[in-house]
Amino acid sequence: MQYQMAQLLSGKLSGHDYTGTDIASVVITGMSVVFIGLILLVLFVSIYGGIFNKRNQKKKAAEEAAKKAAEAEKAKQAESKPVSAAKAPAVEDGIEEEIVAVIAAAVAAMGAKSGKKLVLKSVKRSVSQRDPWAAAGLADNTRPF
Repeated sequence: MQYQMAQLLSGKLSGHDYTGTDIASVVITGMSVVFIGLILLVLFVSIYGGIFNKRNQKKKAAEEAAKKAAEAEKAKQAESKPVSAAKAPAVEDGIEEEIVAVIAAAVAAMGAKSGKKLVLKSVKRSVSQRDPWAAAGLADNTRPF
């Protein structure tokens, strides 16, 4: 049966008389070349990935060292600086002191959540360019579907 298949294939291949061993050797050689190529490609990609992993680890280590140095510098400066009283925010006329106190407390509470010290510098009334009804209509008409 195998001999008949080889004869059939050899009769159709450009007039040359190929035997079963010729066909088998071409198939085995082709598959070997493909698999060797794939193995080399996998090795190349893994080596390339290892190089970039080492480079990223070096960058992370340098960033961590810079952060630690910056934190140490901040701590050193905080120890040497005397605590000064915060300046009062610039307040527009017509805004009550209680309103400014509430706004300052809200800003301080927001800063406490993130661990930062936020300072209120000024308080002004906002000037609206549109009538509230016009703004509501614009928001309703431009809302995405």
